[in-house]
Amino acid sequence: MRNYERQGIYEQIFGLMTPHCCWLLVVACCVNSLMAADPVPVGHRGLLRHAPENTLAAFAACLDLGMGFELDIRTTKDGQLVVIHDDNVQRTTDAPSRSVRDMTLAEIRRLDAGMWFDEAFSGERVPTLEEVLELVSKRRIDRTVIALNVKDVTPQGEATLVKLVEQYNLLKHSFAFDQSDDMSRRLKKLNPAFRIGQNVSRKNIETRLSEGLLDCFLLTSEPQAEEVALLHKHGKQALFNFGGDSESRRNPEVWKRAAAAGIDGILTDFPLECREVWREAKEAAAGNPSLDTSGVWVETPWGKPVIDRGPAGSWDHLAVDNPYVHVEGGTFYCFFEAQDKPFPEGGHEACGIATSQDGIHWTKLTSNPILSPGQHGAWDDVVAKLPVGVIKREGLYHLFYSGRNDETKQIGLATANQLTGPWTKSGDNPVLTGRSGAWDRVLSTHPAPVFELRGRYHLLYHGMEKRYAKQGLGVAVSTDLLHWQRLEDSPVIPVAEEIASLSVAQAGERFVAISQPMDLQKRRYWFSEDLRQWQQGPPVNLRASVKLETMSNPFVANGQWTVLYEQQDRIYRAVLMSATEAEKK
Repeated sequence: MRNYERQGIYEQIFGLMTPHCCWLLVVACCVNSLMAADPVPVGHRGLLRHAPENTLAAFAACLDLGMGFELDIRTTKDGQLVVIHDDNVQRTTDAPSRSVRDMTLAEIRRLDAGMWFDEAFSGERVPTLEEVLELVSKRRIDRTVIALNVKDVTPQGEATLVKLVEQYNLLKHSFAFDQSDDMSRRLKKLNPAFRIGQNVSRKNIETRLSEGLLDCFLLTSEPQAEEVALLHKHGKQALFNFGGDSESRRNPEVWKRAAAAGIDGILTDFPLECREVWREAKEAAAGNPSLDTSGVWVETPWGKPVIDRGPAGSWDHLAVDNPYVHVEGGTFYCFFEAQDKPFPEGGHEACGIATSQDGIHWTKLTSNPILSPGQHGAWDDVVAKLPVGVIKREGLYHLFYSGRNDETKQIGLATANQLTGPWTKSGDNPVLTGRSGAWDRVLSTHPAPVFELRGRYHLLYHGMEKRYAKQGLGVAVSTDLLHWQRLEDSPVIPVAEEIASLSVAQAGERFVAISQPMDLQKRRYWFSEDLRQWQQGPPVNLRASVKLETMSNPFVANGQWTVLYEQQDRIYRAVLMSATEAEKK
């Protein structure tokens, strides 16, 4: 059996597909980060059009692409749970006609479950349920949905099923369906937290709600917004079961309407195409303009800060700077750092929030600061600054920030149930630490969101061999936003560039960044498709009242690309204009 843990699924599958299939994986990899708020595509029997159905290869592909999947469970003659759709093994293995129920696990394991699909998958085996759940536990991301289709499970197997889901900590990420209501009640009795799903027709939604047995409703007719809202009101998950390989199930208009109804996921044989349709619809609805790198960033309003320093004696009296902007629900949230008084006089740097409805007029929270330096001796007992990368996972907002003590600067995490707080520092801080003797001995965050690509969260960070010298850009990845692993041993933008910060936004299918080098006259655009390989672009044309420093991530407000930036310890605003528009100002 291939080792899918040691070698990525792309190395296993790229080149094994026909050319017309490969482009779909490429597209999915590039756009995965755009889909975080959209329904989860749930691949029917895995990625079955690109790998043999109900195999580890098909499931690993879904996980690596940030999708869920459905699988089928049957019981062998000796009581073991295996994953295969048909009772007869003939269609999906190299065996003659024979029932799974009449075969032992050892006999099943000798079958080749990949050759029938493509000789490149020769040697692929019928997996056990435990093998699949172990794979999921190691590779799943935040929004993974695992649909356990119970085809044939004995009473003894029911206990095994619940035990395995418990063992691999997948109670919140999976549900069993297609079993009888009697079996569902027995599964619930074994563990009330074990989630039950069922295919439900429109006419039966309210009846099944009143019974109180189901956690997940697999709607069998095209979902309506009011139906989904009703299910969500009762705390139920709403999926659309649109599985099947007929052309009627390959319907982009149905996919778009289902997403617009607010579903949590869709069961489909075409998960990659479905997600691409959602992405295009989302971009069209957003109406974001392209980021024209030949344009001019013009300070607006001219010479006036949009977020100013606080009154004498306040936590933000000395400076407000290093802005980062998060946009949600039509509201703009500017996370910024501030200082009360000079460090020799016992000053501190902390983090706050200002909100706006138009990106121009900002109001600071009365609850500021949201993050302050730690207690004496803590890793962040001098400063807590540079708040960035807000992203929501499992009901919690995650915010990253830079903390410093007298020795070094590192990166920490804080979480909150709502954007305005209260924010709580993680007990595992710092979550990304400096490396002694390396280019990133001293760390800080960048004014960039946390991006989700290929089922992994990506955090850009600023590394220095020593403070403000030999500076480079690194990338760390995570599946849970707590445990991070550096992508590269060397910086992805070399130290020779001496970049102090990189303000990053996603524009279309590429990442566009604005650098802040030590020599501000050399500020340039940078471009990337994957956050790992960066290409230097043209110089950035800026028009401001005085020299500007750290810029926020670019964001769209009122149809224009906008940035906030630090200038003389206050925060100002600029919008991107065409050269012709800028000349008129």
